[in-house]
Amino acid sequence: MKKNRFLRLGALFFLITGLFSLALTSCKENEEDKVKPVTITDIILKNNDFSMLRDIMLYAGMSDAMRTENYTLFAPDNDAFEKANIFSSSVITNLPKDSARFFLQNHILKNRKDYDDLVVGSFDALNKKKLNITKIDSVIAINKSEIVIEDVNAANGVIHVIDSVLVR
Repeated sequence: MKKNRFLRLGALFFLITGLFSLALTSCKENEEDKVKPVTITDIILKNNDFSMLRDIMLYAGMSDAMRTENYTLFAPDNDAFEKANIFSSSVITNLPKDSARFFLQNHILKNRKDYDDLVVGSFDALNKKKLNITKIDSVIAINKSEIVIEDVNAANGVIHVIDSVLVR
């Protein structure tokens, strides 16, 4: 009798231990299962409407900064580049890297500014050039480039898509 009781207690102990360890190991999250925050860089890399901007960002070596820093990006899409008669990113990527970086920084404000937070005035871009924000009716423009898509949210800031490149 004592032997049966000892065997039952032993079996029960191993059963409970086995279930507990199974529960612990099945609750582990795999790295690929985790949802990672989408950054400005991720949005630019994944969206084909920004293929020219993507090439410039990679060439200028700014993808890491645009993944970690808190920015507002006034992002010209491919149509905006074409409006400026830039039909290939090589027009910018054939320039020295510092020039490409300066060009890209002209489209960036330090810190996040949602569409409703943009006020009329003059602000310093990341490259210290002035960005003039104007508002006519309900349309906000930066250096006469209108925002056509507002508040594309990212984990580290916001993107406003503009209809022309900021070269003025």
